[in-house]
Amino acid sequence: VKIAQAADTIYIEEIRKAGLYDQISQAFAVLLPVKAVGVMGDARTYEQVIALRAVQTEDFMTADW
Repeated sequence: VKIAQAADTIYIEEIRKAGLYDQISQAFAVLLPVKAVGVMGDARTYEQVIALRAVQTEDFMTADW
């Protein structure tokens, strides 16, 4: 839960820095139940995956993302 909360905090901060906060109706980060595979040196690494979503809508029936 702490990872998802930290990611969401960073995401919202970056949206604010970009001046987009008032244009976005809903934005959040989601910690996915999968791990990504990468390579560091000669070894594989397995890390958490975060998905980011931002939606612009006026009525929450239709949206642009």
